[in-house]
Amino acid sequence: MYAQMHQQPAMVASMHAGAAGQGEPFRTDYSETTFPLSVLPRSQSMDVQNDPRFFSENVISKRLAAFKTICVVAVLMVNLSVKQMFTLEKDISLHTVGGVINYTGFCLMTLVFLMNLATVIVLIQQLFMTYRLLTCGPTGFEIAKSYYLNPNIVTMRHVVVKGFFCSLPLFVASSSCMVYASFDKNDAKELAYPIVGFLALSSLALWYINVKHQSIFRERYALCKSHEEPLIMHVEQMSQRSRGWWPSLDV
Repeated sequence: MYAQMHQQPAMVASMHAGAAGQGEPFRTDYSETTFPLSVLPRSQSMDVQNDPRFFSENVISKRLAAFKTICVVAVLMVNLSVKQMFTLEKDISLHTVGGVINYTGFCLMTLVFLMNLATVIVLIQQLFMTYRLLTCGPTGFEIAKSYYLNPNIVTMRHVVVKGFFCSLPLFVASSSCMVYASFDKNDAKELAYPIVGFLALSSLALWYINVKHQSIFRERYALCKSHEEPLIMHVEQMSQRSRGWWPSLDV
Protein backbone atom coordinates (compact mmCIF):
# COMPACT_ATOMS: atom_id res chain seq x y z
CA MET A 1 0.00 0.00 0.00
CA TYR A 2 2.81 2.39 0.90
CA ALA A 3 4.56 1.65 -2.38
CA GLN A 4 1.38 2.26 -4.40
CA MET A 5 0.88 5.64 -2.74
CA HIS A 6 4.38 6.69 -3.82
CA GLN A 7 3.89 5.35 -7.35
CA GLN A 8 0.74 7.40 -8.07
CA PRO A 9 2.44 10.86 -8.08
CA ALA A 10 5.10 9.46 -10.39
CA MET A 11 2.47 8.12 -12.76
CA VAL A 12 0.64 11.47 -12.81
CA ALA A 13 3.87 13.33 -13.44
CA SER A 14 4.76 11.00 -16.31
CA MET A 15 1.31 11.51 -17.87
CA HIS A 16 1.70 15.29 -17.67
CA ALA A 17 5.19 15.11 -19.11
CA GLY A 18 4.00 12.99 -22.02
CA ALA A 19 1.07 15.31 -22.70
CA ALA A 20 3.32 18.36 -22.50
CA GLY A 21 5.72 16.78 -24.95
CA GLN A 22 2.89 16.33 -27.41
CA GLY A 23 1.83 20.00 -26.99
CA GLU A 24 -1.62 19.16 -25.57
CA PRO A 25 -1.47 19.08 -21.75
CA PHE A 26 -4.47 17.75 -19.81
CA ARG A 27 -6.16 16.64 -23.04
CA THR A 28 -8.31 13.50 -22.78
CA ASP A 29 -10.85 11.66 -24.90
CA TYR A 30 -13.62 13.82 -23.47
CA SER A 31 -11.98 17.20 -24.09
CA GLU A 32 -14.01 17.64 -27.29
CA THR A 33 -17.74 17.42 -27.78
CA THR A 34 -18.65 13.81 -28.50
CA PHE A 35 -21.48 12.30 -30.49
CA PRO A 36 -24.46 12.89 -30.37
CA LEU A 37 -23.80 16.27 -28.74
CA SER A 38 -21.46 17.20 -31.59
CA VAL A 39 -24.34 17.33 -34.10
CA LEU A 40 -26.25 19.91 -32.06
CA PRO A 41 -25.88 23.66 -32.75
CA ARG A 42 -22.58 24.96 -31.51
CA SER A 43 -22.63 26.60 -28.09
CA GLN A 44 -19.97 28.35 -26.04
CA SER A 45 -19.87 29.15 -22.34
CA MET A 46 -18.53 32.32 -20.78
CA ASP A 47 -15.13 32.40 -19.13
CA VAL A 48 -15.04 31.35 -15.48
CA GLN A 49 -12.90 33.61 -13.29
CA ASN A 50 -12.82 33.43 -9.50
CA ASP A 51 -12.71 37.16 -8.73
CA PRO A 52 -13.31 37.95 -5.01
CA ARG A 53 -15.52 40.89 -6.03
CA PHE A 54 -18.10 38.45 -7.38
CA PHE A 55 -18.99 37.46 -3.81
CA SER A 56 -19.49 41.00 -2.52
CA GLU A 57 -22.92 42.59 -2.35
CA ASN A 58 -23.89 45.21 -4.92
CA VAL A 59 -26.97 47.19 -5.80
CA ILE A 60 -27.84 45.03 -8.82
CA SER A 61 -27.94 41.82 -6.79
CA LYS A 62 -30.13 43.56 -4.22
CA ARG A 63 -32.63 44.55 -6.89
CA LEU A 64 -32.58 41.12 -8.49
CA ALA A 65 -33.52 39.59 -5.13
CA ALA A 66 -36.83 41.48 -5.27
CA PHE A 67 -37.55 40.14 -8.76
CA LYS A 68 -36.94 36.59 -7.54
CA THR A 69 -39.90 36.95 -5.17
CA ILE A 70 -42.09 38.20 -8.00
CA CYS A 71 -41.07 35.21 -10.13
CA VAL A 72 -42.12 32.77 -7.42
CA VAL A 73 -45.54 34.37 -6.99
CA ALA A 74 -46.00 34.65 -10.77
CA VAL A 75 -45.38 30.90 -11.16
CA LEU A 76 -48.06 30.20 -8.55
CA MET A 77 -50.46 32.51 -10.37
CA VAL A 78 -49.79 30.72 -13.64
CA ASN A 79 -50.70 27.38 -12.06
CA LEU A 80 -53.85 28.74 -10.45
CA SER A 81 -55.09 30.46 -13.61
CA VAL A 82 -54.48 27.38 -15.76
CA LYS A 83 -56.45 25.19 -13.36
CA GLN A 84 -59.33 27.65 -13.40
CA MET A 85 -59.32 27.76 -17.19
CA PHE A 86 -59.55 23.98 -17.54
CA THR A 87 -62.24 23.59 -14.88
CA LEU A 88 -64.54 26.01 -16.71
CA GLU A 89 -67.64 24.55 -18.30
CA LYS A 90 -67.35 24.55 -22.09
CA ASP A 91 -71.09 24.64 -22.88
CA ILE A 92 -71.42 28.43 -22.58
CA SER A 93 -74.40 30.23 -24.07
CA LEU A 94 -73.80 33.91 -24.78
CA HIS A 95 -77.54 34.47 -25.05
CA THR A 96 -77.93 34.38 -21.27
CA VAL A 97 -76.59 36.62 -18.52
CA GLY A 98 -74.90 33.72 -16.79
CA GLY A 99 -73.17 32.66 -19.99
CA VAL A 100 -71.87 36.18 -20.62
CA ILE A 101 -70.54 36.45 -17.07
CA ASN A 102 -68.97 33.00 -17.32
CA TYR A 103 -67.24 33.80 -20.60
CA THR A 104 -66.05 37.16 -19.22
CA GLY A 105 -64.46 35.35 -16.29
CA PHE A 106 -62.77 32.92 -18.68
CA CYS A 107 -61.34 35.78 -20.75
CA LEU A 108 -60.07 37.55 -17.62
CA MET A 109 -58.46 34.34 -16.38
CA THR A 110 -56.76 33.87 -19.75
CA LEU A 111 -55.41 37.41 -19.50
CA VAL A 112 -54.11 36.70 -15.99
CA PHE A 113 -52.38 33.56 -17.26
CA LEU A 114 -50.66 35.40 -20.12
CA MET A 115 -49.58 38.34 -17.95
CA ASN A 116 -48.00 36.11 -15.32
CA LEU A 117 -46.41 33.85 -17.92
CA ALA A 118 -44.81 36.90 -19.56
CA THR A 119 -43.57 37.98 -16.12
CA VAL A 120 -41.90 34.63 -15.52
CA ILE A 121 -40.29 34.51 -18.98
CA VAL A 122 -38.90 38.05 -18.92
CA LEU A 123 -37.69 38.13 -15.31
CA ILE A 124 -36.08 34.69 -15.38
CA GLN A 125 -34.14 35.56 -18.53
CA GLN A 126 -33.00 38.87 -17.07
CA LEU A 127 -32.00 37.24 -13.80
CA PHE A 128 -30.01 34.57 -15.62
CA MET A 129 -28.25 36.94 -18.02
CA THR A 130 -27.54 39.64 -15.44
CA TYR A 131 -25.88 37.18 -13.07
CA ARG A 132 -23.81 35.80 -15.95
CA LEU A 133 -22.62 39.27 -16.85
CA LEU A 134 -21.87 40.08 -13.20
CA THR A 135 -19.39 37.18 -13.13
CA CYS A 136 -17.90 37.55 -16.60
CA GLY A 137 -14.70 39.29 -15.47
CA PRO A 138 -13.17 42.30 -13.72
CA THR A 139 -15.61 44.66 -15.46
CA GLY A 140 -18.61 42.42 -14.82
CA PHE A 141 -20.51 44.95 -12.72
CA GLU A 142 -20.20 47.68 -15.33
CA ILE A 143 -21.28 45.34 -18.14
CA ALA A 144 -24.20 44.00 -16.07
CA LYS A 145 -25.19 47.58 -15.27
CA SER A 146 -25.24 48.52 -18.96
CA TYR A 147 -27.42 45.46 -19.65
CA TYR A 148 -29.72 46.11 -16.67
CA LEU A 149 -30.24 49.77 -17.67
CA ASN A 150 -30.64 49.10 -21.40
CA PRO A 151 -33.87 50.87 -22.52
CA ASN A 152 -35.31 47.71 -24.07
CA ILE A 153 -34.52 45.61 -20.99
CA VAL A 154 -35.93 48.27 -18.67
CA THR A 155 -39.14 48.60 -20.70
CA MET A 156 -39.79 44.87 -20.76
CA ARG A 157 -39.05 44.54 -17.06
CA HIS A 158 -41.32 47.40 -16.04
CA VAL A 159 -44.16 46.28 -18.31
CA VAL A 160 -44.25 42.72 -16.98
CA VAL A 161 -43.93 43.83 -13.34
CA LYS A 162 -46.82 46.25 -13.74
CA GLY A 163 -48.77 43.54 -15.51
CA PHE A 164 -48.10 41.18 -12.61
CA PHE A 165 -49.50 43.60 -10.05
CA CYS A 166 -52.51 44.32 -12.27
CA SER A 167 -53.18 40.59 -12.69
CA LEU A 168 -53.91 40.14 -8.97
CA PRO A 169 -57.17 42.17 -8.92
CA LEU A 170 -58.07 40.72 -12.31
CA PHE A 171 -57.70 37.22 -10.85
CA VAL A 172 -60.14 38.08 -8.04
CA ALA A 173 -62.58 39.63 -10.52
CA SER A 174 -62.40 36.56 -12.73
CA SER A 175 -63.00 34.33 -9.73
CA SER A 176 -66.15 36.28 -8.91
CA CYS A 177 -67.47 35.65 -12.42
CA MET A 178 -66.78 31.94 -12.16
CA VAL A 179 -68.40 31.76 -8.72
CA TYR A 180 -71.54 33.30 -10.19
CA ALA A 181 -71.49 30.81 -13.07
CA SER A 182 -71.12 27.92 -10.63
CA PHE A 183 -74.13 29.02 -8.55
CA ASP A 184 -76.12 29.81 -11.68
CA LYS A 185 -75.59 26.28 -12.95
CA ASN A 186 -77.25 24.93 -9.79
CA ASP A 187 -80.11 27.48 -9.94
CA ALA A 188 -78.92 29.28 -6.82
CA LYS A 189 -78.09 32.73 -8.14
CA GLU A 190 -79.46 34.41 -5.01
CA LEU A 191 -76.74 32.79 -2.93
CA ALA A 192 -74.06 34.00 -5.33
CA TYR A 193 -74.87 37.71 -5.11
CA PRO A 194 -73.22 38.38 -1.70
CA ILE A 195 -70.09 36.41 -2.60
CA VAL A 196 -69.78 38.00 -6.04
CA GLY A 197 -70.27 41.46 -4.56
CA PHE A 198 -67.64 40.86 -1.90
CA LEU A 199 -65.14 39.55 -4.47
CA ALA A 200 -65.84 42.51 -6.76
CA LEU A 201 -65.22 44.96 -3.92
CA SER A 202 -62.04 43.08 -3.01
CA SER A 203 -60.84 43.37 -6.59
CA LEU A 204 -61.40 47.14 -6.53
CA ALA A 205 -59.61 47.36 -3.18
CA LEU A 206 -56.59 45.50 -4.56
CA TRP A 207 -56.54 47.82 -7.56
CA TYR A 208 -56.65 50.87 -5.26
CA ILE A 209 -53.84 49.45 -3.11
CA ASN A 210 -51.69 48.95 -6.19
CA VAL A 211 -52.32 52.48 -7.48
CA LYS A 212 -51.70 53.99 -4.04
CA HIS A 213 -48.38 52.21 -3.64
CA GLN A 214 -47.23 53.38 -7.06
CA SER A 215 -48.21 57.01 -6.44
CA ILE A 216 -46.43 57.11 -3.06
CA PHE A 217 -43.34 55.46 -4.55
CA ARG A 218 -43.16 58.03 -7.37
CA GLU A 219 -43.59 60.89 -4.90
CA ARG A 220 -40.86 59.56 -2.59
CA TYR A 221 -38.48 58.92 -5.49
CA ALA A 222 -39.00 62.43 -6.86
CA LEU A 223 -38.44 63.87 -3.38
CA CYS A 224 -35.23 61.89 -2.99
CA LYS A 225 -33.89 63.13 -6.32
CA SER A 226 -34.86 66.73 -5.57
CA HIS A 227 -32.78 66.66 -2.37
CA GLU A 228 -29.95 64.75 -3.99
CA GLU A 229 -29.24 67.09 -6.91
CA PRO A 230 -28.32 70.22 -4.85
CA LEU A 231 -25.89 68.20 -2.74
CA ILE A 232 -24.20 66.67 -5.79
CA MET A 233 -23.91 70.08 -7.46
CA HIS A 234 -22.42 71.55 -4.27
CA VAL A 235 -19.81 68.77 -4.04
CA GLU A 236 -18.87 69.22 -7.72
CA GLN A 237 -18.48 72.99 -7.28
CA MET A 238 -16.28 72.53 -4.21
CA SER A 239 -14.06 70.02 -6.01
CA GLN A 240 -13.65 72.37 -8.98
CA ARG A 241 -12.72 75.28 -6.72
CA SER A 242 -10.09 73.24 -4.90
CA ARG A 243 -8.50 72.20 -8.17
CA GLY A 244 -8.54 75.79 -9.46
CA TRP A 245 -6.87 77.39 -6.42
CA TRP A 246 -4.18 74.83 -5.55
CA PRO A 247 -3.44 72.71 -8.61
CA SER A 248 -0.12 71.60 -7.19
CA LEU A 249 -1.73 70.30 -3.97
CA ASP A 250 -4.57 68.42 -5.62
CA VAL A 251 -4.42 64.93 -4.11
